[in-house]
Amino acid sequence: MHMSDMGTQAVSAGAVLVRILLLLAGATIAGIGLVRPAVAEVRRPALVLAWTAAAATVVADVVSIVVYEVNPVFAVVQLVLALAVPPLLRWRSAPAYAGFGLFVVLVSEISLDHMGIEFFADTAYTVAAVLWIGITVLGTGGWQPERLRPKPVALTLAAVLVLAGVVQIAASGVALDRRLYTTGFGLLLIVVAVLPLVVTALVLTRPRFFPLGVTVVVAAYVAWSALIAVPKPLDLPTPGVPLLVSQPTPLLLTPQRPGRNLVHVPAGSVTVRAGDEPPVTAVSRPGADGAWAEVTLPAGRSTLTVERDGVSSTVDVDTGTDPLQVNAVGADGPECAGAALGGLLGGSRAALASCPADELSTEDADSLRSMIGFLASKSVPAITLVGDESPRARAAAALVRANAEQVHIPVVTEEAPNNALLLVSGWTRAATELSLVATEQTERPTFTRGVYLAPWLLTGPLVKSVVSSAVPLRFDPREQRSLNYTLDLASAFEGQSASVAGFQRWLAARGQRLDEPVRIYACAQVDVMQMSEHMNGMDMNYPGQWVPSATVVPISGPLPD
Repeated sequence: MHMSDMGTQAVSAGAVLVRILLLLAGATIAGIGLVRPAVAEVRRPALVLAWTAAAATVVADVVSIVVYEVNPVFAVVQLVLALAVPPLLRWRSAPAYAGFGLFVVLVSEISLDHMGIEFFADTAYTVAAVLWIGITVLGTGGWQPERLRPKPVALTLAAVLVLAGVVQIAASGVALDRRLYTTGFGLLLIVVAVLPLVVTALVLTRPRFFPLGVTVVVAAYVAWSALIAVPKPLDLPTPGVPLLVSQPTPLLLTPQRPGRNLVHVPAGSVTVRAGDEPPVTAVSRPGADGAWAEVTLPAGRSTLTVERDGVSSTVDVDTGTDPLQVNAVGADGPECAGAALGGLLGGSRAALASCPADELSTEDADSLRSMIGFLASKSVPAITLVGDESPRARAAAALVRANAEQVHIPVVTEEAPNNALLLVSGWTRAATELSLVATEQTERPTFTRGVYLAPWLLTGPLVKSVVSSAVPLRFDPREQRSLNYTLDLASAFEGQSASVAGFQRWLAARGQRLDEPVRIYACAQVDVMQMSEHMNGMDMNYPGQWVPSATVVPISGPLPD
């Protein structure tokens, strides 16, 4: 960890002050070293300032190592280079080498996490600030005209500062919207860009430009250094596009249209208030992770206030003026939210136009046909079918009955011990049914021919509610794409389970789809790895599992659609 890491990970005032001291003192000593070859002699005030800046660098480096656990090798290199410059000032060329090394360290400090145009802006701003400070400090020592002409250099450095400031605003992503003047990050960018314009005016109108301009340059460089410690503002909300907020706690809002909306947060004591409306307590939903709250949002811009464990935060929303076109709340709301989240993580910024339960997709219909054929091959005596009133479930139930009739399997709604249970409902009804089945299986033989789930029911809370179940899938939950999706999900939203709808929209955002043959997968609350005596007690819940602490493995070969 180096100082730039400290700036992003620790937002305490102490960490920011240490960072600014380190960068400003480093810029001073580096500038003195780099400019030394251009002056005839180093006067005593400049020498005193050089030693003072070197001492400040040492103090800041030691504090960084002891308090903020920065990389000690990086800090020691910086410390040694800073201490090397003052004693070398008796010579002309030698200090420039140490000053250049310290300049490289400064660029690494301030721009190591940046690439491309942002790296260019960081480097240019640092060059201009370092040279301006160095020229100001050593300016009383008499110039070597063949090495440095102050006024042209001043104009050049001022232009570099202006250009770098403008480039930084352009690369920030907030240049063309209200965040530039309504957020701390945006206002700091304005300071970074405007102060160099003041310096340029001083150069053009005042003969003693370097001494007059150095205060402004130092202030601009301090503002530049502090940018990394100021949180970058969130993207502006787009009407109709589900809103995902990561800090201070993950929050997902769907569909972000006027009217009823669904707010999803991790489990805990959370209340959500839309504008001036009464707060709504987020509660659990059957078959889904986390907590959920339904709120009514007005047209246009408004705010959500979220209070978690006594800490409040405000989220800006913008529902636009178009009427609500999709029902993203109610019993099937959590699955719809999971699908929207998958699309966002995949990079899609399209408006939410439909929810998975709105219709039975061609892929899911083919998977259910394959499952009926599989059950026929197992000679199940009958299928107990459970659905609900959603359009998808009604279409799925009709398809199951028609295909089961073709292979002479009775389809009933009553429970029988030797039947196979087939669930084609949404998550809410499935959670209730599976909970009852789990209880009954501990008391008497229940659905001894197996519990089968429609593809969209492969999600952790449902699968783990029974000892075992089976589901037809067009992908292997252990494959690399599945792992990448689940890892993205775990990183963006604490405790959120993977869902087939979320995976499909995650893939679609990347221009991919599920097109493998259907296979039947078994889901069980055991781990496929055999635990030896040396592994006893080891946590088998590793990152990337579709269903944590459970297995999902194929139990059939490819099936015909």
